[in-house]
Amino acid sequence: MAEADTFLLGTREGYPPRIGVLVSQLQSSRHYLLRASRDLDIASLAAPPRGLKNTLGHLLAHLDAAENLFQRITFEGRRFNEQESARYTPYFEFEGGDRSHGRALESYLQDLYETRARTLDGLRQREDVWLDTPKTFMKQPSNILYYWFHYILDEARHTGQIILTRKYLIPAANPDFEPYVP
Repeated sequence: MAEADTFLLGTREGYPPRIGVLVSQLQSSRHYLLRASRDLDIASLAAPPRGLKNTLGHLLAHLDAAENLFQRITFEGRRFNEQESARYTPYFEFEGGDRSHGRALESYLQDLYETRARTLDGLRQREDVWLDTPKTFMKQPSNILYYWFHYILDEARHTGQIILTRKYLIPAANPDFEPYVP
């Protein structure tokens, strides 16, 4: 079930105005990811999709890894340390293979939930001007806001991949799956 403000992009209580809009966009994007991934069983999460390289489980783990990386870059001004790199770097590699190790959907969702809680807490502690802090992205000038915009794009892209994969590209595919209906 959607939260009452899922489809209202705008400010959010407890956040400065621009950061609140970013939070509303993160919430909306996550709503669609959760709809697209609902009810996936372990076999579907680990199934190699026809013509693609990464399992649905890998895509969910990748999104968790990316949000964790962007937390480090934007909140702490650093990249992963050695321990974090060992945990998350495999999910930035898209050469295929099953890295899910038989994980259940609830495990992926718990990771995503905990990571998002840290993101929201970090955003709550900042002022709007922080979004304009200069950074580089792929050796190009950017700012902190771009990192979070990029994350939203990544989540939307992978949500689309998940929908197409579960409708057409895994053994348990269901072309009638409707991601927008509860």
